[in-house]
Amino acid sequence: MTNSFDEDFWDNRYATGNTGWDIGYVSTPLKEYFDQLEDKEIHVLIPGAGNAYEAQYLFEHGFRNVDVVDISSKPLREFARKNPEFPSDRLIHADFFELQN
Repeated sequence: MTNSFDEDFWDNRYATGNTGWDIGYVSTPLKEYFDQLEDKEIHVLIPGAGNAYEAQYLFEHGFRNVDVVDISSKPLREFARKNPEFPSDRLIHADFFELQN
């Protein structure tokens, strides 16, 4: 059985701009949650991160243990281009459901 939501599917969605879920900024509920966090050493995993506005926001606010996971390399490359200071080893090109650890 093939997975219709594989890397090619998501790459195509990004390539065609068919990303209706992308609001273009960190969502208000997540921003409000992040703003009340005091321990900036906590580990944050953002699965299916897409354009990863949340990761950018966290990083800009001093969080350094942020991992970004996406099955599509396209948004990860774009994120890296827009955020050159973000550690590249924290950008994980993988299927979240197949991650180990």
